[in-house]
This record gives sequence, C-alpha cells and structure tokens, in this order.
Amino acid sequence: MNVATLFAWLLPLLVGAAVYLAASPERLPGWRSAAGGYGIVIGLLLVSACTAIVARSDTAHAWLRAAPLLAIVGIGAALVFRRRSRSLAAARDSDGNARAEMPRWKRTLLGVLFASLGLRAVVALREIWLRPLYPWDAWSAWAVKAKAWFLLGHHVRFVSLHDWLVQSGKEYYTSIAWMYPVTLAWVDIWFASAAGGWVEPLVNLPWLALWIAVLLAHYGQWRALGVSRDRALFFVYVLGSLPLLLVHAALAGYADLWIAAVFGLALLAWVRWLQSRDRGQLVLAIALACVLPCLKVEGWIWASCLLATIVFGALSARWRWLVLAAAAIFVGVLLGGGLRWLLEHVGWLDAAGGIVDARAGSFVLLLQPQWHGAAARDIASALFALPNWHFLWWLVPVALACRWREIGARTWLWLPAFLLLQCFAALAFLFLATDAAQWAKSFTAINRLILQLTPAVVTLVALALRDAQLPATASGTAPVSVARIDRA
Repeated sequence: MNVATLFAWLLPLLVGAAVYLAASPERLPGWRSAAGGYGIVIGLLLVSACTAIVARSDTAHAWLRAAPLLAIVGIGAALVFRRRSRSLAAARDSDGNARAEMPRWKRTLLGVLFASLGLRAVVALREIWLRPLYPWDAWSAWAVKAKAWFLLGHHVRFVSLHDWLVQSGKEYYTSIAWMYPVTLAWVDIWFASAAGGWVEPLVNLPWLALWIAVLLAHYGQWRALGVSRDRALFFVYVLGSLPLLLVHAALAGYADLWIAAVFGLALLAWVRWLQSRDRGQLVLAIALACVLPCLKVEGWIWASCLLATIVFGALSARWRWLVLAAAAIFVGVLLGGGLRWLLEHVGWLDAAGGIVDARAGSFVLLLQPQWHGAAARDIASALFALPNWHFLWWLVPVALACRWREIGARTWLWLPAFLLLQCFAALAFLFLATDAAQWAKSFTAINRLILQLTPAVVTLVALALRDAQLPATASGTAPVSVARIDRA
C-alpha cells in the first residue's frame, strides 16, 4: 500500500465527515461515531461522483484528477460546519460530559462481544487480501466496466448486444449487465488509479470499510436518538455479527451491502428529523434516498418507498387516509389484473405481455399476478432455518410485538415501521406472485434483498426497545418532550 493509496483513503473520509457535520453540527451523544460512519459512506459516494465528472478521459490517473474537486467540496463543507457550529450556543460534547459508568459485568461482556467482531473483521480482511474478485455477479455486473475503463485508460460506453453488433464502427463494449448503474465502478477506478494498477485487494477494501461505516453510523445515530450506551453497543454487535452482512463485506463486489448501508443511514437520518426536526438530517435522508437508484436497480423501489413515506408523514391525518384509500384501490386493481386489461384495450400491450414503447421497442412488465404459494416455505427457510441470520428473524417479531404500544404512540417509530411494512410487502409480492419465486427456492435473491433492509429493521428494534430519555440539545437545555415531537 503506497502513499497515494493512503491519501486516496484519507481524503474521502475527511470530506465525507465534513459534509455530515455541515448538515448536522450539533454535538449530541454519539456524534463522533455518526460523523465517522456517515463520513465513510458519503466520502466514497463523492469519490464516485467526482471521478465520473472529471476523470473519464484519463482513468489511469483518476484520483489525481478528481482529488482537487473532492477537496473543494470538503473545504466548502468545513466552512459551513464552522459557521453553523458557531451559531449553536455553547455547543458541547454531551456524550463525553454526561457519560455514566457501566457495571463491570457489562463492560466485560461487551468487551468479549466486540473482540469477536474484531476477529470477524480480521478474517474478512484476510479474505479480501488473499482472493481476487470472486463473486460472479460482482465481476460480471459491476467490476467489469471499471476494469475495462482502467485498462483502456478512458471511459467507453457499455451497450446492449444488439447495439454492439450494429454499431461496429464505434468503441462500444457489451456485457450481460450492461444496463446496471456505474456508481461503484467509479469507486473502483479511484482506488485502482491510486494503487497504480488493477490490484484487486486494494480495489475491494471499500466493502470492508462500508461494513465498519454501517456499525459506526448506527451506533452514533442510535445514541443521538436516545438509546443508552450499553444497549446501543449491544445492537451494534447484533448487526455486526450477522453472517450474511459480513460475507458481503468479505466477498467484495456486490452492491447489496451498499444498498443496505445507504438505505439504513437514510432511514436513521429521517428518524432523527422526525424526532428533533433537524433539517440537516432531513436533507441527508433525501439525498441518500436519491442515491439508491444509482447503486442497483431495486434501489428505485426502496427510494420510492422511502420518499413516498417521507411525504406521507408530512401530510395531515385526512390526507393520509385519502392516500391509503387510493393506494388500496391501486393494489386491488393490480392484483386483479385491471392494468393488464386497460393496456390491452388501448393497444399498449403486445402478444407477449410486454409494454410497447416506440423508442425502446418493448419491455416485459408483470401485469397479472401468478401466485407461487410453495415459495412461502422457501422464504420461511431462508429466514428461520438457514444460518445466514442467526436468530434475528425469530427475535424481531417478538421484540416488536412486546413494544407495539410504544411503536403506535410515537410518530418517529410507527412511520419507519410503516415504511418497512411496505418494503417487505413488495418482497412478498415479488417472491409469491411472480416468477422470481425460483430465486427464493435457490436462496439467492431472497437473502440478498432481505439484507438490503436488515440494518433498518435492527434500527426499528433498537429504538422500540430503547430505555433512555431523549437527548438534550447541544446547549444543554432540557430534552424535547415526546408529546411535542409527535404532534409536530
């Protein structure tokens, strides 16, 4: 690992942390962990954006071209943070000044648990360091573009096989997943150019950093949301010890871990806004939600659910009921095949069941549900029988059932619960009413899609089981009352 690689890591972390602190300068409990976790995620996303903007013509020196632009973003964010932090009256670190001493047995237990997490991280690092890019989806969908661009020295378009054959005179490339988003490919380009070559262990290290970021950011936001220190640490262990989460960090290259991280952090920022009306957190939530489609195709679904629920939460009670009624009618029409009947009669549906589009030919869209009841057993096996999740999905229903009154009484709890209900309903429809039932049977997509929602589910459980007062403001004033927050 050379000096350029160290700089290529340090700059995004500092810039990302500066952007987070500019959006949320108040020093609530856990603010350092939140800044570190969000800083890693935001910094890597900014790396992708800056590299895509200025390094298309020279991918071999991408980090040198993109670093000045990234530094300008960081300087601007640091100035905003300095200005906003000065406007906060006597801001102080409430996490350090009001820290209660934990009993010895708790410190010992948490020490053992986090030692096991450290061992897991070392094993994951060893896997990344000793293996080439291993998962098939990783090198066929996301890394193939980055490697082609880096070895060619410049960006080229990836097109469909038909366009590649027709446009033989142009420098086009094709692959099975030519239409997939390229955000992660530009992250690979940044680190490959800093390493001076396509060194896959160095290119794949961001996945382990992302796993660490998820744990740091969740701990920091849970603390700011009123979860006590020992409970927040325990739930960090719950999240970090999930086998499938770490597998996706060790077998770097999949986009599912990125979706899980960005969706989980967006939900946390939104809950912060629901509880304290911190506008910076709302901006973060919306910005991260908008990033989701740039990571993977299903990011469109999760982004739509999150943004729609944010808007839904801002409506009055009357409008909420009207929206729910309209949504119920739409779902009923969809399940009954009404959309298919309509499109057939207006001539927008071809004989194969595809939507006719004069610009793009046609594409297949499921308009008539085909129920696959046997897939329910496969879904149950994935959640409750396989070792991917330990006992998480056994405990989640019990924990939420025990605190259903608490969830129903708090806007900042029932709205995230409503969001996750929509997401899991979409997954149930996908695996029970479409041909994707075969993915449940093979235990492939079913586990990866559930992984994308898992950090958000752990957040809901952690907040439902929290046992602490709401955090004080940075100025040391009394905590905001729950009743006032819920009415807002």
